Amino acid sequence: MSLLSTIASIGDNLRTNKYRNETDIREAVVNRILMDLGWDIFNPEAVRREFGTEERRRVDYALFTAPNAPSVFIEVKAPNWTGEGDRQLFEYAFHQGAPFAILVDGREWSFYLPGEQGTYLERRVHKLDLLEREPTDAARVFERYLTYERIKSGAALRDARADYQSAARDRHARDAIPKAWSDLISEPDDLLIDLIAEKVVSLIGFRPTDEYVEEFLTSLNTIGTPRLPPVPHRERTEASSNKIDIPNSSVVRTPRRVSVILFGEQSEHVDAISALIFVLKNFEKRKPGFLDQFARAAPGRRRNHISKSRSDVYPNRPELEVYTTDELGGGWWLGTNIANREKLRLIKIACEVAGAKFGKEVQIALPNTQN
Repeated sequence: MSLLSTIASIGDNLRTNKYRNETDIREAVVNRILMDLGWDIFNPEAVRREFGTEERRRVDYALFTAPNAPSVFIEVKAPNWTGEGDRQLFEYAFHQGAPFAILVDGREWSFYLPGEQGTYLERRVHKLDLLEREPTDAARVFERYLTYERIKSGAALRDARADYQSAARDRHARDAIPKAWSDLISEPDDLLIDLIAEKVVSLIGFRPTDEYVEEFLTSLNTIGTPRLPPVPHRERTEASSNKIDIPNSSVVRTPRRVSVILFGEQSEHVDAISALIFVLKNFEKRKPGFLDQFARAAPGRRRNHISKSRSDVYPNRPELEVYTTDELGGGWWLGTNIANREKLRLIKIACEVAGAKFGKEVQIALPNTQN
């Protein structure tokens, strides 16, 4: 009988509860599977039953491909057995140095690597339920982990370790997700901000500013479900008076005034973008040609922070061009739909271009940023 036929037959017997005890599982399940996988169950040099370990422990099966060095331990339990079989099996494996261990109750086969790190569950590289899996899938699992030739060559153990490492990486990746989310919302990436902003567009037809999206995200990091304050329309500067009027609800600036100390002189600004404009204009006044150098030093990933062409600030986004650009003078246009973290980064780049020391000659603190 082939392995596939054996698995199908065992499955039928499991469904009708023909296996009554541990002896039935050993004789009518494990032996049949081992024979189909190339193990000579009648050769005590290959398959030893009731194998004695140190401290008078015994394991149901010890499989050998070389003398005196067990390759696999198999512990058999009665159908529907519950208990600490894995702990007992691990103790056997540790004492004898068996690299691979299997716990089976007939229906469920758990494949372990006792020498790896983690809990018993984390060291289980595969769990096979003969009633839940198709016989072809079950056969592939048995052939991968328990074929005599693959055990002898070391291929089965190498595959098991590769599967363990993959599962360990998955666990580490899973465990890192909360921190990744926390980092993202504490210092939101432009892509995350854009995704949320575009979703808002699909819901209500117009886009919130990046600054407001950033404030929402950073509030999640401290209060869970945020309750954000109402945000009035941002005051317009003289340079932005040529913008097309739009409903106040579509321009969502936070009403937080920003203080700037520039070369020893302090000034107050209605918000962060006004402070950025103030710094850029002053640098250009002090050092003509500054904006040209700044444009080359501060390219955006999906936008041009400043450009001589207003339409180039947000390429292929005319709806942003209309109400999220400000004129800096000299034909330069600045994109204002940026988060505070990005504004701070631009100010630091501007200081480098202008030869000014950020934190000394230029001092500014923006909401939701770390200077």
